[in-house]
Amino acid sequence: MRAVCAALAPFATLGSSAALAQTPEAPPASAPPGAATGSPVAAPATPGAPASTAPADSTPPGPPPAGGDTPPAPAPPPEPPKPIDVTIGGEKPAAGTSTLRRKDIREMPGILADPFRAIEVKSGVTPTASGFPYFFIRGAPPGNIGYFFDGVQVPLLFHVGGGPSVIPAALVQKVTFAPGPYPATSGRFAGAVVEATSTPPPLEWKGEAGLRLDVGGVVQGPVNERVDVMAGGHYSYAGPILSAIVPSVGVGYGDYQARVGVTPSPGTRLQVFGFGSYDYLALVSKSAQGDVKTTLLDTDFHRADVKLQRDLDGGGRAFAGVTLGLDQSRNVGARLAQQYKLAARGGLELPIFGGRATVRAGVDVSLDDFHFQPCVEVLATDRCAPGDTRDDRDKLIKAYKELFSNRLDTTVGGYLETEIRLGERSSIVPGLRVDYYRSLRDADVAIDPKLAGRFALNEHLALIPAIAVASQRPAFAPLPALVIAGIPGGLQRSLQTSFGAELQLGPIAVVGAVFRQVTFGLTDAIGTNRGTDLDADRFLHRTTGDTYGLEIGAQGPLRRDMAFLISYTLSRATRRADDGRTVPSAYDRTHVLHVALLYDLGNGWRAGVRHVLYSGFPADEVGPGRVAAEDPARVAPFYRLDARLSKRWAVGKKSWVSVALDFQNATLSKEVFDVTCTANGCTPRTIGPISIPALAIEAGF
Repeated sequence: MRAVCAALAPFATLGSSAALAQTPEAPPASAPPGAATGSPVAAPATPGAPASTAPADSTPPGPPPAGGDTPPAPAPPPEPPKPIDVTIGGEKPAAGTSTLRRKDIREMPGILADPFRAIEVKSGVTPTASGFPYFFIRGAPPGNIGYFFDGVQVPLLFHVGGGPSVIPAALVQKVTFAPGPYPATSGRFAGAVVEATSTPPPLEWKGEAGLRLDVGGVVQGPVNERVDVMAGGHYSYAGPILSAIVPSVGVGYGDYQARVGVTPSPGTRLQVFGFGSYDYLALVSKSAQGDVKTTLLDTDFHRADVKLQRDLDGGGRAFAGVTLGLDQSRNVGARLAQQYKLAARGGLELPIFGGRATVRAGVDVSLDDFHFQPCVEVLATDRCAPGDTRDDRDKLIKAYKELFSNRLDTTVGGYLETEIRLGERSSIVPGLRVDYYRSLRDADVAIDPKLAGRFALNEHLALIPAIAVASQRPAFAPLPALVIAGIPGGLQRSLQTSFGAELQLGPIAVVGAVFRQVTFGLTDAIGTNRGTDLDADRFLHRTTGDTYGLEIGAQGPLRRDMAFLISYTLSRATRRADDGRTVPSAYDRTHVLHVALLYDLGNGWRAGVRHVLYSGFPADEVGPGRVAAEDPARVAPFYRLDARLSKRWAVGKKSWVSVALDFQNATLSKEVFDVTCTANGCTPRTIGPISIPALAIEAGF
């Protein structure tokens, strides 16, 4: 397990994620049956504001186009975010999913106004470690969770060393969180799907800039009535400074985004969007032979996407897109791993039966050309794999040679989904997704049916049952270009079920769900067989994963200037041992609790605190003479307090400047991240306290 932690350590971030929990909302009278937003509730702008009032940035009623495609025409420029003043209404997310908008989480302590980090506080999300931006979601390991931006998969979502997500917050209109089951429009992951939708192009020039441990910004606006452009990016200036102060650490990251959109005619939009990211983290030590550099992360990825979308006569939309990509990882077990991607997709959305139903259908194909250069350590100072000892590195290098190879992979898929409105507030959505996978000489087919519904018992209470099958190839750690060759052992197949309820009590939103997810043929090197060698057998080891539990969330205003959030998960995640016994996952945490309070102090001042508590994982390890226990002792629980204070000034009629101090782990809490076991028992290994106050300066127009 220590080798796994070393391999994944670069992904750890110093700023913890947070978000608002799933939120039910009553649909406005003008929305289609079953439609309403999933935006969280906070203090209303006016006391007693009706629940049907739509937010300023709400999107047109009805589900978003398949694949997360951008709206076909520019929308009015959004007003500056109002963190506490949030009203309800607009578009309802698909049954079993929830939506976060940027304004809903901007002032939440610990997330640095980053929408992607918002998923940590969601019910059903279990952290691997505090501040570590990869999670188990309803028992699914990090490699079984997909992240997308406007329908394009993002291979590495967060920057190294406490950096932001690779997509700037200013480009994100909303984030849809689907813990499973998820809609048929998404696929190829046996766990959860998190998808961000980009902001519509503004009708006038807009810009934002920020200064934290990096400097970054976004500028976008119209060139003329038909053409709009956008450019943005981040650069970590703190990396070179840290390396100069602490020569034993080398760190750096950056990203870029650019977009050109053309609206040749009303209802038609052609868009070219490119984005990419670079991350580097290494440790440098002294030896008799000279400096020894151990690379923990050295990756980059790039995407170029061309997309055409058109509104159809009589309602509905059609879209087509082509994506080019390049992913690279260096010196993390392979000297160089590259993945060249060519993908195409197309689909349509049509209302039928006089608008009483909507059909969504689409196809997609992906060609992935992999190139792999194995590692050979010729000199003691030339390391191309993480690991404390030469033996650890040799095992990882050998595993990589067995797992990865030069090849061309082909994936072809299609989906069909129909939303049937049964009444003013109820709907049912049957769907089917089929995917064909081919890699080396292996081929397999996934047939994944899905069924979800939302049934309103009255204007306050709705029930949401869902069941689905989700399939995926064997998964590795979420590193660019490192995809296991072939389909050894067949596909992972997950049966996902949930039964939820949404309750609106005036301005207070309450959600709850019971769920169970069983994954057959699960690959989970992190959550299974802690303590065994990090070889190919561990990465390819198959088991049955079974997770079940209860999720509860509530949020809303306590008074006009104060809002609250509570998110709680009670769950059990197990794995089937080789001898047939059922044992807990290495990162099974029975209780996960988030409690947040947000304050409007007046005169542009905002403040917030967030309490984070989760119980310990099993204090157990597998090794020679040791087998996993069915009911092992647990490591100590972890608690931390995050705090945030911000001030915002208006500059003229449309510009603003803000300063925020975000303090993660103000309690200076240490955390157990691993255990070492012998015949005499297990000893916890702690880290921290990791507690760094982050000062952010932002401005926009």
